[in-house]
Amino acid sequence: MTDPTSATVAAQLADNSSYVRKHGTAIFAIADYSTAVPTSFFDATTGQPLLLPAGFKNLGYVSTKGFVVKKDVKSDDTTMLQDLDPVRSDLSSSSRTIAVEFGESSAWVKALMAGQQVSTWPATNSGAWKFTEKGAQETPYYRVLLLTQDGVGDQAFYRVELAYRAKITDYGDRTMDRSDSEVEAPTFTCYKDPLLDGSTYYAESSPAVAA
Repeated sequence: MTDPTSATVAAQLADNSSYVRKHGTAIFAIADYSTAVPTSFFDATTGQPLLLPAGFKNLGYVSTKGFVVKKDVKSDDTTMLQDLDPVRSDLSSSSRTIAVEFGESSAWVKALMAGQQVSTWPATNSGAWKFTEKGAQETPYYRVLLLTQDGVGDQAFYRVELAYRAKITDYGDRTMDRSDSEVEAPTFTCYKDPLLDGSTYYAESSPAVAA
């Protein structure tokens, strides 16, 4: 019997709804650039995430916009007199950014927005803080870790994404009014880490394992 040479679209579907992801349960954590990068993020037996690595601070609530991870590439076209269409295209730049809106006006969030090294933040997070701004200043490099969970129990999938070397390169508007919660909205740009063979970004998924 020969293999069929035609079939309906429905008969050829290869979709899997269990691979559709949402990231409603999530952590944004940050550490100084000098912090050691973990060698593993998930328990080999259970598939569950290991505890946050030493030196990383969990910044609490983020708005329902979640994390916007954006990769921009720019290309330059080469054209010739005889053709209206480009004859080739070459990448000229590439950048990755992470935008987030922090929902807590906490000491750790405010210290980050003030451009402080994580090592100088208060040992315990709280709602009491004060900062004096003295004009614009260069922001330090950090390590940024996103940890998310989709599903529960042995049906959960976990995701970790790590920017090895990132810094705040843009600040969103901070709105103070009666109806909206106040958020701090930085955008981080990711850069190559010269200490890690020029690596910029790491991502890994792990399903929970049934007992």
